[in-house]
Amino acid sequence: PLLFWLMQLSWWIFGVNDITPRLISPLFALGSTLLSSCVARELWRDRPQISQIAPLILLGTSFWLLFSTVTMFDMLLAFFVLLAIFSVLKLSQTNSWHFVLLFGFAIGGGVLSKGPAVLLHVLPIALLAPWWLKNTSITICWSEWYLKLLAAVFIGASLALVWAIPAGISGGEEYRNAIFLGQTSGRLVESFAHKLPIWWYLECLPLLLLPWLFFKPLWQGAKKLNLNDNGVRFCLAWALPVFIAFSLVSGKRIHYLLPLIPAFALLLARAADEISDITSWQKAHSIVLIIFSVIVLAANLFLMLNGKTHWLPTLNFTLLSGIFGLLIIVATLLSLYLPPTQTIKNLLFQTTAFSIIVPIFLASCYLENNAVRFDTKPVAQKIAQFQTQNQPIAFYTGKYHAQFQFTGRLTQPLTLLESREILHTWAQAHKDGVILLDSEKLPDNFLFYSHPYRAGELGFIEAKTLLEHFTYIP
Repeated sequence: PLLFWLMQLSWWIFGVNDITPRLISPLFALGSTLLSSCVARELWRDRPQISQIAPLILLGTSFWLLFSTVTMFDMLLAFFVLLAIFSVLKLSQTNSWHFVLLFGFAIGGGVLSKGPAVLLHVLPIALLAPWWLKNTSITICWSEWYLKLLAAVFIGASLALVWAIPAGISGGEEYRNAIFLGQTSGRLVESFAHKLPIWWYLECLPLLLLPWLFFKPLWQGAKKLNLNDNGVRFCLAWALPVFIAFSLVSGKRIHYLLPLIPAFALLLARAADEISDITSWQKAHSIVLIIFSVIVLAANLFLMLNGKTHWLPTLNFTLLSGIFGLLIIVATLLSLYLPPTQTIKNLLFQTTAFSIIVPIFLASCYLENNAVRFDTKPVAQKIAQFQTQNQPIAFYTGKYHAQFQFTGRLTQPLTLLESREILHTWAQAHKDGVILLDSEKLPDNFLFYSHPYRAGELGFIEAKTLLEHFTYIP
């Protein structure tokens, strides 16, 4: 429930709007980026550069950047996983109960963000502490260590149960089973959704680390890493058990790996610190900027050609996309031909900046032409109008995600008609009513209002008109 609590909190402070809920995930992403620097600083105190470049690598990773902007539970989970990781690290150094409390708080926040999956992310590294602390000067009583871990789990579980028990009682048996068992055990035992082969995450891993895979110095530095570095062992103990576990679980989605990306970013930052030759970094940086410029140039050329060939009718070249693309190319040329920077941090900062700007350009090119297709407000306001007038209104659809409730400020549920038989029965019973349906294949004269929606079109038809032309309804 945490994401929804935070949405409600933002509305309580700023009033009901559609902006502040969208800021929640980016703010947690920012917090995670800062936490990654804190973890790097604790792991490699004798290598201060790592804590400076780790946040840049994390922020510039395309996969992380994408999900930083998406309103989902996973970025909240990633933040609390990182907070738990930081707590475990500090606990190993100080043996203080303050960090037991922080660890428990992070577990509780993770459960409230996305359920017990947080334990799969944080318990392996805590249990493997004897391995990643090997050959260090830290001395720990392991029976006391595991007792403190148990206490942290108890604290986290208690925080979650303070919500879950009353919610389960008031929500009924079906809701209770869903929040306590369904979402987790279903994916572990037998996938009810998203079933993919065991090697699927391994295939996707290179894409998750773009654009950094194009940096040759990172590959060179990675070859020099070894298990004598307890920071490397720490990151492996964090990432590998979870990666293997998620690969074995039948239900897979790419965003399930989001909490692991900081571990990979820390390893890349450690690898980067091994290569001090600025010339090789400058060459790699130039290659990546050229790739970004080629992508921008190709996108603009495609938009211009598409205007003549109409391969994709919904995409057209616009003045904004042309100016934006030109500015990116000019910035690339300036970066390539101005006197080269002399620090790795500055080079990575420039790459991160381009990693942010280029996706914004590509998204702008698309949304400038298609934003209307993702705007639910016109249709939602029509639905609200009919409900206010007490006119029967129903939606003929196979699936509904409540996308019209918020933008229409609907205070009543929308009647859903899931088959032609139910549609026909409802229309006969409500001949003065109105039906919203996928109208792309219907003649325009059947409809009294239509609006482009995603890849198709939605339209309103009167029930009596629908009954007269029912054979046209797919």
